[in-house]
Amino acid sequence: MNTPESLLRSLGISSADGIDLETIAWHCGLTVRFAPLTGCDARIVGKGDRGVLTVSSAQSPARRRFSLAHELGHWQLHRGRLMLCRAEEIEGSVTEARGFELDADQYAASLLMPRFLFVPAADLIKNKPPWLIAEALSAQFQTSLLATALRMIALDVWPGWLVCHTRHGRPFCFKAPSVDDIGRPPLAVDYRSAAFDVVHANASGLHARKVAGDVWFAGAKHRIAMEYARAYPPERVLTFVRLL
Repeated sequence: MNTPESLLRSLGISSADGIDLETIAWHCGLTVRFAPLTGCDARIVGKGDRGVLTVSSAQSPARRRFSLAHELGHWQLHRGRLMLCRAEEIEGSVTEARGFELDADQYAASLLMPRFLFVPAADLIKNKPPWLIAEALSAQFQTSLLATALRMIALDVWPGWLVCHTRHGRPFCFKAPSVDDIGRPPLAVDYRSAAFDVVHANASGLHARKVAGDVWFAGAKHRIAMEYARAYPPERVLTFVRLL
């Protein structure tokens, strides 16, 4: 089986706007349709090397693209198994995704935001704050802000951390491969962080702040952390963090 990036290259795709998922799915043996679905965001009915991939029409355009790419990942990786993907299991199912779902998420991310296109695009705007980079790449690759931010971490576009907090804890955090592992961010957001203002005082907009390193990492008491926080509905705050 070809990797997502080798599949794109074999089809001559050389730009973000050339990633036509319906055409790619047809090349892989799937006919795509959009229709109301109950109980799942997408499903495949297939026989042999042909099938019909149905994506819920109730989703946003970016979510539909991720659902389609996620199911295509299942088709390429797990053909012959019955799976119904619920809303919480795709596009950043970062707390519980395991096994097949994680495989399909990673396949979708690589198909929608392939390294050979994503990293050069990011390099052109690398001097901007991370959320402005994420917004620009999200628009270019037609992906959600969360999926784009996660890809920035996975490909070391942002050599730091992406951390999610709610009022009740830390659902997830991810570290870029090049970053030293000095422990994980706190489960409860620190009151000194701009992220605290977002999640507990409903502060809006983007918030950049330099804070003591131990706001984010217990072992970084004598360092400075740069954080970039923003609200991400429902009732979440996402923060890019980097130790200086």
